[in-house]
Amino acid sequence: MTRAKSPRRERRVLRDEIRDQLIEHILNGRLAPGERIVEMRIAQQFGVSQAPVREALRDLDLLGFVVSSPFRGAIVRQISVEELVQLYPIRAVLEGLAARHAASRIKPATLKKLDGLLATMRTAAARGDDRRAVEADFAFHLTIVEASGNRLLQQIWDRMRLATTTFLTVSKSHHSLREIVERHASVVDALRTHDPDAAERALRLHIEEPGEWLRAALEEEAAEVEEGKAGSKSRISRRR
Repeated sequence: MTRAKSPRRERRVLRDEIRDQLIEHILNGRLAPGERIVEMRIAQQFGVSQAPVREALRDLDLLGFVVSSPFRGAIVRQISVEELVQLYPIRAVLEGLAARHAASRIKPATLKKLDGLLATMRTAAARGDDRRAVEADFAFHLTIVEASGNRLLQQIWDRMRLATTTFLTVSKSHHSLREIVERHASVVDALRTHDPDAAERALRLHIEEPGEWLRAALEEEAAEVEEGKAGSKSRISRRR
């Protein structure tokens, strides 16, 4: 005899499904930064009450995907460039550890998957398809984290998912999408050696360097703003 699911357990399952679906919509751009998520509308889409939707939105708030306020509800969070610069070193340590664990246990099928994702990124870069390249890049890093076999590490990494795409790196760092894509090859090569030290070193460098690019771009922008202000003050002074 099959035991019926308790209402509480069923609501928890619904909450998880709704949360995961909303995360996918945020990551693929269907829900844009700054966009409001309306509880009632989501409940209607899923054919459920608002209770599991509300719980799913609470999870998204804790994970950093949305910002909730009493009057506006849940708004898709926008990650600033400054936050990304701060997150890169953290990502480097975390994913470097994932690569270290993955190196000694990675299977040929997983290496083949990484090769396929790299090929997808290369094709997307050649076509100028930023969206497809970003999706494949995300899948690439997720595959390595999963290959680590460390569930706690994956849970921590999941909390940073909104900040693990390369889109802002491309738009702000003055480096081409094709150049950034090619940097994934050394990571796959290191994992293929099954050398934990080499794998950790390759993945940390893969993340740390773009972080430095972003930091330098941010400092350059700030310097240009200050120059503009100084020039404006100088012109005003001459007029006087």
